[in-house]
Amino acid sequence: MKRILFLLILSFAQTLILPNVFAASKDPATRKVLDATAQRINKAGAMNIQFTASTIVGKASQGSTSGTMDIQGRKFYMKTPEVQTWFDGKTQWTLQTGDTEVSMTEPTGVELQTINPYAFINIYKKGFNYKMKKGTMSNGKAGYKITLTADNSKQEIREMFLEVDNQYNPVRISIRQGKNQWVRLVVNRFATGQKFEVSHFTFPKKRYPKVEIIDLR
Repeated sequence: MKRILFLLILSFAQTLILPNVFAASKDPATRKVLDATAQRINKAGAMNIQFTASTIVGKASQGSTSGTMDIQGRKFYMKTPEVQTWFDGKTQWTLQTGDTEVSMTEPTGVELQTINPYAFINIYKKGFNYKMKKGTMSNGKAGYKITLTADNSKQEIREMFLEVDNQYNPVRISIRQGKNQWVRLVVNRFATGQKFEVSHFTFPKKRYPKVEIIDLR
């Protein structure tokens, strides 16, 4: 499966620029958990996550991929068996495995604010209702199971299920797009306090001397 997490990131960006119709059914207790989770992510500093991402149509799996992502502010580096993506806060490079070309783009506007995949944790503030149950998560541990539903049925993301542990770390995110298509992200490892060089988030041309840079800016 090609670039599944990258597509997930773009879905979040598209959702945030759609018009919102606000409704009143927002549970205060759920809001406290979401706020605490957002604060946890925002204060985590540089971090590394190991993830498994999959797509599901109806009840049938359409494939999955696993990978890692290093995140520092707006910068990130993601690697899966299918693709590598570097983003230095301004410029993005995407290299699919086996390709001899890397695409170079420069996201603007809302994309720059949402390119960090963990920015998803803030979308509940715009155009979503939410409720939760406290209990056992899918990994067998105690935590919070939160349902978010779009106020506007025309939004790209219609529904989201978020599992958060008792330390307010998101451990599983399931997103419905359209009628019966789901994207699921499972966080297998979440490590904060990481240290990365600035060059870590820039395409390393010297390591790929035969790869041509296609400038799409």
